[in-house]
Amino acid sequence: MNTEPPTGDDLQRMLVSMKQTVLDRAEDRRPAPRRRGRRAGIAIGVIALLGLGATSGGVALGMIPQPFTASAPAPSPTGPAAPSTPAAAPVQEIPDPVHSPTPTPTPTPTPAAATLPSDCTGLVPASERDRLFDGTPLQDPSGTAHLRTAAAPLTTALSCLWMDPSADVSGLSIDVGTGTAEQISAFETTLVERGHVCSDRGPARVCTQTRQAAPYPVDTTDTWYFRGTTWFEVSQTNFPTNGLLDAVEQQIWG
Repeated sequence: MNTEPPTGDDLQRMLVSMKQTVLDRAEDRRPAPRRRGRRAGIAIGVIALLGLGATSGGVALGMIPQPFTASAPAPSPTGPAAPSTPAAAPVQEIPDPVHSPTPTPTPTPTPAAATLPSDCTGLVPASERDRLFDGTPLQDPSGTAHLRTAAAPLTTALSCLWMDPSADVSGLSIDVGTGTAEQISAFETTLVERGHVCSDRGPARVCTQTRQAAPYPVDTTDTWYFRGTTWFEVSQTNFPTNGLLDAVEQQIWG
């Protein structure tokens, strides 16, 4: 036996059947026509009550579904938090690059060309001879009669001597010559081995040594001047001078 309450169309048919039964019974019991309106009103009221009762009963028995109660909206799924936008990085003030002007390379000066005097009289300016040599006679103005070999392997072009014939050792000599860069470098090494002290003098190298002119109680100072492939040497014994190197340098290199 089916105990499930009617639903849908079955419920509607049951209600129509109950309504029809009530109407038929009311029709059979209807008295005289004068009371028709009252009985019809009673019948309609009974039908309404039956309908209401049936509906309530259906609701109570579960035959008629209860009104839909809106439930609270489902919470939206919580997704991962949207990444927060990081604060803008601090603006770094980058200065415009400073373009330094390219320095113009300093041209290397061309070494002054050396010009050897033709004789000993051209080693110093004519206006400086009396001051530098104090009237001491020049023994061989040509400078070629007694070429010395003390500078070998360098080549000697002039050997000039200012000396009083009556003097013992006092005097001054200037030798001038040339040599290759290798020969001059090797000769400088030899001078250092002999006790000379060498240093730079502008574009030149100068080596000097002072020693006693034995057996005399006076000193002899040797000064070697090297510039390029040209050289000159001043040897003076008990013969002081002032500005002699500058005077000879000016005459040879201008």
